[in-house]
Amino acid sequence: MTDFMLVRHGTPDYSYINGKKFRGFGNDLAPLTEDGEKDAIAISMSPELQDADLILSSPHTRTLQTAAIIAKELDIRLIVEVDLMEWIADKTFMYDDYNQVVKWREHYEENNGENMYPGDNFETKNELRERVKAVLKKYDGKYDKIIVVNHGMNITALTGVEKPGCTQIVKYNLD
Repeated sequence: MTDFMLVRHGTPDYSYINGKKFRGFGNDLAPLTEDGEKDAIAISMSPELQDADLILSSPHTRTLQTAAIIAKELDIRLIVEVDLMEWIADKTFMYDDYNQVVKWREHYEENNGENMYPGDNFETKNELRERVKAVLKKYDGKYDKIIVVNHGMNITALTGVEKPGCTQIVKYNLD
């Protein structure tokens, strides 16, 4: 059984992104703040991450940048797994207004991750959990310890740990 060390990404800097008119995943292009970079370096020294065999990362900039810093510091291989992406707020990927994403997330949290309102087209908690678990299953048993740089909602869906902080580590094993 593999120990998956789930690490939430470092603090993102949305200042550049907020001035753009990106559709859909555009918000996910935000890089880390300078403090976010420093936190990624610091967390790489955590005893829980030592002796890891591999790093898996979501493809979003904030997670990939965090993972790249940790991989460099620990001198281990980094693999990008698309299905570790952030919670899918709109399955059409075509929303224009990030405020709508905030509203969908409120609906998600109010209803324990279930679609309850007309027009809700977000990924449910169960869909999110199963998507991320499918990635982890590909690696389970092949390695002793894997660092998985991911997103807060993904970590919560898997573990029940509510609102993990940036660069927080949560140990997880598949059942």
